[in-house]
Amino acid sequence: MRAHMLLGALALTGCLSDLDHQRREVERARREMVYDLREDLKYGPVLWTTEDDVAALTSAVTVEAVQAAVLRRNPDLLAALQRWVAALERAPQVTSLPYPVVQYRYSSMFRMHSVGAEQMLPWPGKLLAEGEAALALARAARADWREVESVARAQAASGVAALWLARRQLALLDENLALTDRFIGIAEAKYAAGTVTQADVLRAQVEREGLLAERALFRREEAVAEAGLDALLDRPVQAPPLGPVVALPPAPRPEPLTALLLTALDRRPALQAAGWRAHAAKADRDRADQEWLPDAVLGGAYVRDAGADRDEVELMGGLTLPLWPGRARAARAEADARLRGAQAEDRATYNRVVEEVRGAAARLAAAAERRRILAEGAVPRARQHVEVAEAAYVAGQLDLLGLIDAQRGLLAQELELARAAAEQVVAGAALDRAIGAGAPQGPDGAGR
Repeated sequence: MRAHMLLGALALTGCLSDLDHQRREVERARREMVYDLREDLKYGPVLWTTEDDVAALTSAVTVEAVQAAVLRRNPDLLAALQRWVAALERAPQVTSLPYPVVQYRYSSMFRMHSVGAEQMLPWPGKLLAEGEAALALARAARADWREVESVARAQAASGVAALWLARRQLALLDENLALTDRFIGIAEAKYAAGTVTQADVLRAQVEREGLLAERALFRREEAVAEAGLDALLDRPVQAPPLGPVVALPPAPRPEPLTALLLTALDRRPALQAAGWRAHAAKADRDRADQEWLPDAVLGGAYVRDAGADRDEVELMGGLTLPLWPGRARAARAEADARLRGAQAEDRATYNRVVEEVRGAAARLAAAAERRRILAEGAVPRARQHVEVAEAAYVAGQLDLLGLIDAQRGLLAQELELARAAAEQVVAGAALDRAIGAGAPQGPDGAGR
């Protein structure tokens, strides 16, 4: 019994050490943010968000700058961090002894006053199991916070890509409007010379109006992309518009699928969170197995015997009697069900991560190949086609409809190239999130 209590005390000391370590991690995480609801005496204050934190983004926008700002400012990250803090504060509650009971008694028959106290001492293994479960859930909350970080980074990259694409589409459409204006000028000159009918002029003007209508749609996409980034960055509605997107990040080097999956198994926070929840469920089952073990009760009292005019001391010791087996059996059945559910969720999370890695890798490879084909083949040939068609129309060897079709083909291929470039960034960000890029290595996944 004494050895068991000593081992339990040492284990509880280890739990408290882990608790202090996680609290220091929270302090570091809070110092990196510039958003909080109030000053926290335990974990330290941080600052409110201000527009100055992202003022540079009104001059130029890059994926790296937006990601850094999102990790400092996004309220979702603060919410996840506070959930981690709340989980941490559960551990001291379950590893502490129950509150002592202080009693006062008076007997009128014997004219006796007594003041005493009782303290329940749970079986050491019970506190250990509850503390282990609480700390495992805190580690799961930490992994959830890192998963939110990973999602935020991917959302930032996707948001910048969406803004770049919307503005690139507008720029391409403006280039084609200028090209259409030149076609209208050529058609009007040929109509004045009597070599074409007025239908050519009207056809070119109709094409121009169609491009202007499409431009309105692209302007809407730009506004939606800016609104998405403002929300992600926690910027107010009246904030100045974001600056131009300087450049999209370079395409990541393709890696073998096996290497990507191994990285995901080592780093993906969602896997670590599922593993730690399964670990907590195991600790809960260990606690349920100890439900039949008795808890000790120690007490003492000071007694004033007024009738005999003397003072007395009472000491008391006792044990709880777990006489009702139905309670212990139900606790074990509940813990077994929770453990099986946590293990199933762990396996389901593994399957989802594998699916996400494979899907993101396939999308990235397809986007890279599509971008290469469009940039090296389709777009240059479409541009050459427009040049040849324009020369043929000027020479009277081609009607206006053929020239407009060539122009439409060029615009379509250029838009597809821009979409492929943006899709490559989005797929790369999704792959980074799927493999847990940016998450630290180490034993955090040890719950698996």
